[in-house]
Amino acid sequence: MKRVLVAPLDWGLGHATRCIPVIRSLQKHACIVLIAGSGDSLLLLQKEFPGLKRYTLPGYSPRYPTTGSMVWTMAAQVPRFARVIGEEHRVLEEIVRREGIDLVISDNRYGCWSSVVKSIFITHQSNILMPQRFGWLASWVRRMNHKMIKRFTQCWIPDRGGNESIAGDLILFGAVDHDINYRYIGPLSRFESSGRREKKYDLLCIFSGPEPQRTLLETIVTEQVNRWQGKACMVRGLPDDARAIPLNTKADVFPFLNSEALQVAIESSALVLARSGFSTVMDMARLGGRAIFIPTPGQTEQVYLAERLLQKGIAYSMQQRNFDLIRALKESERFTGFIPAASSGDLLEDAVSEILR
Repeated sequence: MKRVLVAPLDWGLGHATRCIPVIRSLQKHACIVLIAGSGDSLLLLQKEFPGLKRYTLPGYSPRYPTTGSMVWTMAAQVPRFARVIGEEHRVLEEIVRREGIDLVISDNRYGCWSSVVKSIFITHQSNILMPQRFGWLASWVRRMNHKMIKRFTQCWIPDRGGNESIAGDLILFGAVDHDINYRYIGPLSRFESSGRREKKYDLLCIFSGPEPQRTLLETIVTEQVNRWQGKACMVRGLPDDARAIPLNTKADVFPFLNSEALQVAIESSALVLARSGFSTVMDMARLGGRAIFIPTPGQTEQVYLAERLLQKGIAYSMQQRNFDLIRALKESERFTGFIPAASSGDLLEDAVSEILR
């Protein structure tokens, strides 16, 4: 049996949630799966797969600005991120030797490649978008990103190519990128549509992402939900229940829900309010339903996805600083919502089968 190490980034929970179908596929192929990571993303996988052996990797623990430029805040953290990448590579190689690992699958952890076994890099940002006023940095960022991706045996894109793509410009490879070995594995979601459920909530609010922006959004939305007459539920995205300070709200509140319980909550809600992270968008595309997206301020990936879905008439979006619940609810009625998409399991299964051979 092949021994496979799966290591998601700790930048929010999305990287961990989309590793869930990857781990399930590996288990179907009779692999022995180990997990490695840090923070809440590792804790999430631990809750989903309590029987898997786990290792702790150095944490990136990014901090987002409360106000001001996201670019400068991230730039100030680059030296620390670089040290983490170097340290996680050292730790990864030690785990590979100690556990006899045959394959490493890294979701956006640039240091989790091995010099002795095949290594896969999962990303939906082969093309990292820059804010308009920092466009002059785009080509350099792209080159650095691709230079690090080339350390891996193969790059897996959790999307479809062409007109079926969800990520659009985020996954573009140019003519100069011919030496990157990449393949599409289809949108990854931990959910499987189970059909219609009776609606219990008018609104489900899912909070996620690095601090302090997670708490800022939670505070803004909670205040407005408390003045609203509808029935709401809030999932706070805090796997570590011990640090969840109680919310003063009339809504039903859960610090964290596992995949099964969260799917029930989504399918039992008339409308979902969430960040426009790629994993959340994939989950909504799998289950279907109406959504309001609030991109994390300054996070170009989420801003782009929210605008893309707005222009396609699928989901309404609003900036956090101007968020108005009543207006968002009214505007969202003009949008079609997501139509449940069939599983792309064949693309993932083919990729897993091929790399294991």
